[in-house]
Amino acid sequence: MLREIRAAKPVTGIALALSLLPGAGAWSQTPPTSPQAAQAPAFPPGPDYAGVAGSAAENKRIEALCGANRNAKDGYAPKPLSADQTRAPAAAATPLKIEVLATLDRSVGIAFLPDGKLLLSQRAGGFRTVDAAGKVSEPLKGAPAVSGVMGTSNTGPLLDRDFAKNRTVYYGYVTAPPARGEPFMGHILKAHLSADDTALEDAKTIYEAPYMAPRRLAQARDGRLLIASGEVASGGPNPQSLTDPRGKILRIAADGSIPKDNPYLKTAGANPALYAVGFRDIQGAAVNPGTGELWVGENAPQGGDELDRIKPGGNYGFPLISYGRGNDGSLFNGGKTADAGLEQPVYFWNPSLAPSGLDFYRGKAFPTWKDSVLLGAMSGRQLVRLQMKNGRVVAEEKLLLDRCKRTKDVKVGPDGLVYVVTDETQSEVLRLRPAKPGVH
Repeated sequence: MLREIRAAKPVTGIALALSLLPGAGAWSQTPPTSPQAAQAPAFPPGPDYAGVAGSAAENKRIEALCGANRNAKDGYAPKPLSADQTRAPAAAATPLKIEVLATLDRSVGIAFLPDGKLLLSQRAGGFRTVDAAGKVSEPLKGAPAVSGVMGTSNTGPLLDRDFAKNRTVYYGYVTAPPARGEPFMGHILKAHLSADDTALEDAKTIYEAPYMAPRRLAQARDGRLLIASGEVASGGPNPQSLTDPRGKILRIAADGSIPKDNPYLKTAGANPALYAVGFRDIQGAAVNPGTGELWVGENAPQGGDELDRIKPGGNYGFPLISYGRGNDGSLFNGGKTADAGLEQPVYFWNPSLAPSGLDFYRGKAFPTWKDSVLLGAMSGRQLVRLQMKNGRVVAEEKLLLDRCKRTKDVKVGPDGLVYVVTDETQSEVLRLRPAKPGVH
């Protein structure tokens, strides 16, 4: 889900009391059986069902080409609080030239080095570089071992805003529990990339916490690090807990210390690193270069994926409110989609397309894309472009549907072209550039 985040009051009243209970963060990754599951209402698709493709006709075409989408039978379509929160008009189609720059081990994220290479983090751990000609390097030396506890158990790479001077790289990852029944541990690593791009040097852990599941990292204008920590359970107390890091955005300084202006710092018993709460599983995050605000793409269990703009101290509501349902089909909180004190998404999708990777377009190669939000989609097998006006979505363009590939990350390069990493056993690094109509 893609949501809008702004400054807001921390959780209060009963929700605050529950969030601070000792067991508030104790659920495992396996969602508990919902008592409502057996009575979960059915929402079969109607005859004009557009699925994740934007229109009924396009949905039918893509299903014939790629096979049925995993959410093809989900016709749940709750009413938005604001009409522009979902199902925006289709944007004019953009002719693209799509190049497969490289193929390599399954990868998670991209960063652009000053020498023109791409630095990619890999799902099984570690990094490789890809040069402008598509040559893939050997694995970089010095990367930590990661655990598959959270599926995609690492994030990054994030280059420091002064990387050209300090060669600093940030990286988030998970290690397995030391013993059965104990928590997994999330870590944020800070290292220097060697001058020849072949190794991580002086690596050190600057922040770690039990149950932290780093999904994406971003660096704010003030140099602080913003950590999107995921929750994989279908619902439950963790996203609303003020002690458990799952389903949260955390904020730390570049040395791992806690900033003195963090919004929950003075809330008794709360995790001092908390920046915003009430998320399911954020897998896309970027700072808007025009405003400095953090925007995120959030995965819900079944429908209701969001695009959010983040407010420091904001509560984004999961699972108290949601435009989606649990994995078992049950409605969250009776299907409640809004409540006082809980933030609304800028935009949401039904059925799920599983957002992953997010960036803002500020290049020159695609002039009509200026200020658009670019968002990858895993189960949706596409790249989404959201045309924005005054912080709201006014049109949506579906890209790369014909490739039938899951998308893990998207970044705008220094050249203004768009780079995409697919989420496959062998990831493709795609480079998108404008093409004349009729030319592919």
